[in-house]
Amino acid sequence: MDVAAPVLADGRTLALTALATFAAALVTGLAPALHALRSDVARSLGAGGRDTDARASRLRTMLLALQATLSVVLLIGAGLFVRSLGRVRDLRLGFDVDPVLVVTLNKRGVEMSFDQQIALEQRLSQAALAHPGVTGATPAPTVPYWAYEGRPLFVAGIDSVEVLGDFVMQAGSPDYFHVMGTRLVRGRGFDAADRPGGPPVVVVSEGMGRVLWPGRDPIGKCLRIGADTSPCTTVVGIAEDARTQSLSLPNVYTYYVPLAQYRVPTGMLFVRVAGRAEDHAEPVRRRLQTLLPGAAYVTAVPFREMVAPQMRSWQLGATMFVAFGGVALALAGIGLYGVIAYGVAERRREIGIRLALGAQRHQVLGLVVRSGLRLTAIGVVAGSAIAALLARRAASLLFREPPLDPVVYAGVAGVLLLVAVVATWVPASAAARVDPSVTLRSD
Repeated sequence: MDVAAPVLADGRTLALTALATFAAALVTGLAPALHALRSDVARSLGAGGRDTDARASRLRTMLLALQATLSVVLLIGAGLFVRSLGRVRDLRLGFDVDPVLVVTLNKRGVEMSFDQQIALEQRLSQAALAHPGVTGATPAPTVPYWAYEGRPLFVAGIDSVEVLGDFVMQAGSPDYFHVMGTRLVRGRGFDAADRPGGPPVVVVSEGMGRVLWPGRDPIGKCLRIGADTSPCTTVVGIAEDARTQSLSLPNVYTYYVPLAQYRVPTGMLFVRVAGRAEDHAEPVRRRLQTLLPGAAYVTAVPFREMVAPQMRSWQLGATMFVAFGGVALALAGIGLYGVIAYGVAERRREIGIRLALGAQRHQVLGLVVRSGLRLTAIGVVAGSAIAALLARRAASLLFREPPLDPVVYAGVAGVLLLVAVVATWVPASAAARVDPSVTLRSD
């Protein structure tokens, strides 16, 4: 969905932006003008045109330190969110995402009996399998992060299974685990023997097995689904844990039942392809559409599009902090260059005297660079302290990323100090090249 157009078309937003821009321009223009009106012209001229107002110099120093502090806070925020986003992207979800398509059947008023819809879903699965590039297909009644189902569970010796967590049911064909890429840790998946009327079986996730049968092997255990009088459903396999509702929500467990024993129309298919799902979405949709009666139609959506919103908060945070942090870093570098260059111009006579008295040029160079680094160091210390305080309060917004990650803090400090060295090197080099005889004669 494109959210840029409504924002740009909102007159109130544009008016507020224009007003804020005008106010910022007015303030930045009036400040030096008012300072000039309050200055003593005779004293300034007597000083050779140099600004001898110590308060103005201190104000520039404070503003520069504040700018460096803000840069550190924003850059640390950017680092924390970028690392969180990287951890989210590297997270194993318990199934594959990129090679999977979600095909949805929309009947659009077409009447079908139970058996007719089951037969149609089987034909759709077979047609999808026959399509070039498709390596697997399975009907499915639920889709992680979009549609899920849970039923009451009953286990001998446990008064209430529900208090132990949320339990999500997923039904699939014998090809389900292959299509989704969900790994079976132990036991088996589903096969042709798991048919209607056969012994009911279930595959549970590792976490579910630990919660319901702590310290025991879940395989072979009895799980009653739907009611405590339901037939015993035997655990035949253990699958890896899957995140089906949230990337960070704890205590959510998945169990799998054979679609043949589930016996309800699914209305959806998972289709696994070789390569990128988006490259196959439209060809697969067109092929399956030819099998539908009347006004019914299918949609084919890459599974990635359904999972992507789960990562949006970290992606947005990383993007915004990187953008603002980059701007703040650039402004801090430019501001530092300007202040140091101005300070060198003010101290030109002092530097000339130092050189005339025997000071080495590398000493002058170090003197100027150190003054810039001292200002930057103040910003680094203050910004790191503020960022640490804010990061602790916002720790819940991060994903498996410590708010006091030393790699991020050290990296930001190193970057800002490097920018400080670069920004001060040019005026420092100019100061080191001062000709003392010319400087002294000029006064």
